[in-house]
Amino acid sequence: MAVIGSPPGVFPQLTITQSQTWVPPQDGNVCIHVVGAGAGGKGHNITVYGGGAGAYAKIPTLAVTTSGSYTLVVGVGGVGSAGGNAGGAGGNSTIAGTGLTGTKTCGGGNAPSGSAGGAGGSVSGSGESWAGYSGGAGNYSGGAVGIFATGQTGVGGSIGNGGMTDAQSGGLAMSGYGIICGGSEMSNNLDNNNNGMPSQCFPAGDLCGGGSYIYSNQGVIATYGGMGGVGGGGGSCRNINNGNYSRAGSGGDGIILIQYLPW
Repeated sequence: MAVIGSPPGVFPQLTITQSQTWVPPQDGNVCIHVVGAGAGGKGHNITVYGGGAGAYAKIPTLAVTTSGSYTLVVGVGGVGSAGGNAGGAGGNSTIAGTGLTGTKTCGGGNAPSGSAGGAGGSVSGSGESWAGYSGGAGNYSGGAVGIFATGQTGVGGSIGNGGMTDAQSGGLAMSGYGIICGGSEMSNNLDNNNNGMPSQCFPAGDLCGGGSYIYSNQGVIATYGGMGGVGGGGGSCRNINNGNYSRAGSGGDGIILIQYLPW
């Protein structure tokens, strides 16, 4: 994970990828972005589906001081399944602490269930202008994180691209000063039924869903669904010869971005 850059000693831009207690390094106003983790997809030789994406929300501005303290929880992405087992749900990302009204949560994506992809995570909590959007649902491929609207649903079809975020492209390392950027690449097919070789998908870009691979022939030894980007749902895969050699993509971990503002 790239670390967000910042002007030297003035406006730190912090990338939080692990749960921790955070004490502000300096007084100031911050914007806080929170993304829940994506769920893993389902791999098998019959019915397969992608995982839902995590929710997104932000606090546009919050005054913090070095005497404050915040409990930050970063959700962990759900594991993609094989052999028809259920994929893992994405973990919630939460923030609570000094000056905040209770705990604010961006829910993790839901794992596929029955004959449907996993639902996206949802936002809960109130106060401090906290607002955001639910994650995109999984279809055959994984759902995406939505910054300006509900996240895009994963694409259906035998070889489906993962859901695409609506965030400005450039990747999370380009985020700053009240905005969050996502990946410019959705996850799509890498190797289509190449005899004797695994069939798999590219990993997704930040906030995008993992792609699906829903076909195989006798020459393919294994199939792999696409990994979700940060917060994105994992894609599914189907190996018609042997479902035990179908490994769906895992969901992307959540993230919390804390951006000191110049105003």
